[in-house]
Amino acid sequence: MALRVAGLLLFAFVLTACAELRWQKAGADSAALGEDLAACGKLAREQAARAGNVGLPPVYDPRFGAPSGPTQAEQRLQERQAVDACMRERGYAPVPVDR
Repeated sequence: MALRVAGLLLFAFVLTACAELRWQKAGADSAALGEDLAACGKLAREQAARAGNVGLPPVYDPRFGAPSGPTQAEQRLQERQAVDACMRERGYAPVPVDR
């Protein structure tokens, strides 16, 4: 599981290095984009808090084996995915930035 997450993160970093993306929606200006991103970020953090993912590392106790709960990398990935889903629901699409 951890290897798969690490692979996904590496793939995401490679894609980011190849092409810079930004959210775009017809008729939305930069102020609307900023407000929607902030709202989606807040929603993602609230969802993570309800799930018990509060940004803390998993607790490791050698008496009980491997740590329980998601790692910090998994937490960040889950929050990023929640923000992405929220932005798509609001009608935005990621588009490459012209250089």
